[in-house]
Amino acid sequence: MPTSKPQLSLFDAVNISLGSIIGAGIFVILGAAAAVAGPALVVSVLIAAAVSLLTGLSAAELSRMYPRSGGVYVFAREALSDFSGFLVGWVWLFSNIVAGATVAVGFGHYLTFFFPALPSSVGAALVVVAVVLINLLGAKESSRFNNVLVLFKIAILLFFSGAAFLHFHGAHFRPLMPFGFRGVWAGAATIFFAYAGFARVAIVADEIEDPRKNVPRATLMSIFISTVVYVLVAVAAVGGAGYMVLAKSGSPLADAVSAMGLGFGAKIVALGGLAAAGTVALASILGISRLAQVMARSGELPVFFAGLGRKTDVPRNAILVGGAATLLLAFSANLPHIAYISSFSLLLYYAAMNLSGLRVLKGRIRIITAFGLLSCLVLMVSLPRLAWIVGAAVLASGAFYYRAVVRKK
Repeated sequence: MPTSKPQLSLFDAVNISLGSIIGAGIFVILGAAAAVAGPALVVSVLIAAAVSLLTGLSAAELSRMYPRSGGVYVFAREALSDFSGFLVGWVWLFSNIVAGATVAVGFGHYLTFFFPALPSSVGAALVVVAVVLINLLGAKESSRFNNVLVLFKIAILLFFSGAAFLHFHGAHFRPLMPFGFRGVWAGAATIFFAYAGFARVAIVADEIEDPRKNVPRATLMSIFISTVVYVLVAVAAVGGAGYMVLAKSGSPLADAVSAMGLGFGAKIVALGGLAAAGTVALASILGISRLAQVMARSGELPVFFAGLGRKTDVPRNAILVGGAATLLLAFSANLPHIAYISSFSLLLYYAAMNLSGLRVLKGRIRIITAFGLLSCLVLMVSLPRLAWIVGAAVLASGAFYYRAVVRKK
C-alpha cells in the first residue's frame, strides 16, 4: 500500500504543532475559561501548561521509541494492546473532529466582525471547505500555508498584548479567585484544549525528516513557545479589559480590545482570530486524515480511508470524510459544549499516552509520566457531566465497533 514521503523540516514540524496549539484557546476558548476561573485565568493557563509539559515529555520519549506515523495510537498499540490502541485512536479521531468543529465555530464568530449580517454558521462552513481543499493540495503545500499563518497570528497576539498593557488596571485582578480553586481547576481543564495540538506532529511522523529527532524536538519547542505567548496574552487580557468582558464573549480578544476603546485594534485582532482558527482547523483535518489512513492500513478502518490522491501523496478520502464530519458537528452544537467535550477526549487519550509511557519507559521519565497521568485525570474530574457522558458513549461505540467488525476480520 502506498505511503507518504518525508518532506517536512523541523521548522515545518514545529509550526504544525503551533498551528494546532495557538488558536482556539486564546482567540475563542479563553472566554469560556475566564467564566469559570475569573481573574485567576492566568493561573489556569499555567496549570494547563504544566500538564501539557508533563505529558509532552512522555510524548517526546515515546516518539523516539516509535518514530512513525500514528502518534498516541501507535504508542498504545505497542505498549498496551491492539484493542487499547484502537480505542485511543477512535477517541483521538473523535476529539479532533470536535476540535475542528470548535475552531470552525470560532472562525464564524470572528468573521462577523467584518460581515455582521453573515451568520456564524456560514463562516464555519467556509473555513472547513477551505482547509479541506488546502489539505488536498499536499503535505508540503499545506505546510507552507500553515507556516505563514502561524507567524501572522503570533504577531497579532503580540500586538494585542502591547495594546492591552497600555490600558492595564491591577484592580481587574481583585479578587483573584472569586470562584475558588475549584474554578481555577475548571479553567485549566477548559484551557487545556488550547494546548492539545502539541502531540499532533507525531501523527504525521512519516512525512517529517529524521522523525526520531525532529518529532520530540517539535513537541517540546511548541509547548514552550505557546506557553510564553499564552501567559502574556492572558495577563494582558484580564488586566486590560477584566475577566467579565472575556467571559461573555465568543470572540474574547476582539471584544477586549473594543472594551479598551480601540476599535481599529478589534479588527486587527479579529484577523488574527481568523488566522488562528484557520490553522487549527487545517491541522485538525491533517491529523484526522493521517490517523484514519494509519488505522485503515492496520485493518481497523475500511481500506477506503487509506486511498491516496492520483497526483498527491495525501489520503484524499480520509480528508473528505473528516471534513464532512467536522462540518456536520459545527452546525449541530454550541461552542462551550463542544469545547468541554473536546477537552475531555483530549485528556482521555493523553492519559492513555502517559499510561503507555509507564509500561515501556524507564528511569526518571517514569516519575514524570506518572504525574502526567495523574494531572490528566484530575483535570478530567473538573469537566462537566455532559463531557463524561459523551466520552463514555464514544468509548462504548468504539468497543462495540472493534468487537463487531475488527475482531471478525
